[in-house]
Amino acid sequence: MTRSEVRKLARRGKLIDESFKVFQRTVYPGAPDDQVQAMRICFFAGAAELFALMHAGLDDGLSETDGDLAFMEQWVNELERFHKRTNDTMTAGGRQQ
Repeated sequence: MTRSEVRKLARRGKLIDESFKVFQRTVYPGAPDDQVQAMRICFFAGAAELFALMHAGLDDGLSETDGDLAFMEQWVNELERFHKRTNDTMTAGGRQQ
């Protein structure tokens, strides 16, 4: 999604929902409805937890600090490592994304 699309969806209160739909169609196409609903709950719970952790880990104040930037970089790196391992595993198994 482009930045413009992301912001438009956020303004409409549909950003996480649309992100879930893209995820579900890409990773679990054809999943039964009960599984889709369970995944949606987990997806939103993950988004809410990440939001809470971001706020808990940031320094007080309105301006970003070096500590804030390091904190953000560390968890982004963690996500990227997980994503790479997942892609490598899927590719090794013959499944292409």
